[in-house]
Amino acid sequence: MYVTRGTFSQDLKDANTTLGGYLRATFPNLKPIQADYKSRADALVVDSAGASPTLIGTAVDLIPRLIAEPNELPTSAALLFPLNQDYREELAALVGLANDADRETQARAAWGLALCVSAYRAGAAIAPRIPELARAREFSASLMMTEAPPEAVAELVALRELLESRLMSKLAPPTVFGPLFDLSKLGKGQRIAAEADIISSGLLVDVKSNLAPKTKAGDRPDVLKPEHVHQLLGYALLDYSDAYLIQSIAIYSARYGSLIDWPLYDVANTAAGRTFDFTAARQQVWDLMQEDIEFV
Repeated sequence: MYVTRGTFSQDLKDANTTLGGYLRATFPNLKPIQADYKSRADALVVDSAGASPTLIGTAVDLIPRLIAEPNELPTSAALLFPLNQDYREELAALVGLANDADRETQARAAWGLALCVSAYRAGAAIAPRIPELARAREFSASLMMTEAPPEAVAELVALRELLESRLMSKLAPPTVFGPLFDLSKLGKGQRIAAEADIISSGLLVDVKSNLAPKTKAGDRPDVLKPEHVHQLLGYALLDYSDAYLIQSIAIYSARYGSLIDWPLYDVANTAAGRTFDFTAARQQVWDLMQEDIEFV
């Protein structure tokens, strides 16, 4: 029986799910990777101004694709109302504003798009406002541009400027934004909802907007959490057919401007504490997830 909470991000947090338990048991030796990350991390550049960290994170995840593919609608936002043409037209207008020359306009548009993505992920029962606006034909790009509080605008302006200089120049073709995997593609074969941030020329990048806790000295040195490593290794395992030819994995820490990468197989070997057979492990995960699903 394959046990899941429905999304990979939720499963990562729960040792009682099949994937959460598998990753913890298979990759327990994370301290050397965390130590290496700590030695290479940059100092804090963009502190919190008080905006919702969840929505800031969602907006920052969207920004690389908005820059690189300015005519593409964010997948999750578009899926909220895939057949509502008025909604899609306003969404497209919002995407256009996200690449305006004015920094504040960019930030407000990214926040508005993040609200739409969050509404899709949470569902109408938990986040009803955007669905209610769309159903009442009141959803508009101009309205979404008024949603961002001043603290969110300030953070997103700074985070985008840092991302443009520290991340975008490091991406090389072919680059895929929001890649899905063999086990997470929409359709009958989908076993879990799992969408990575970026795969660029074999480099799997996860964008993090975490703000580390303060030390006694008052600073906030960046930290790599165990679930961050498990997330990257989990994505690579879900790529059953090796469609993306992932060779390296990386964290882009948005508030610190650090892009820290490692060879995939080195991380797997270190975290597993042995020579790790990725091909066999992909088959094992595939087989586990072909069993009947039990939602917890």
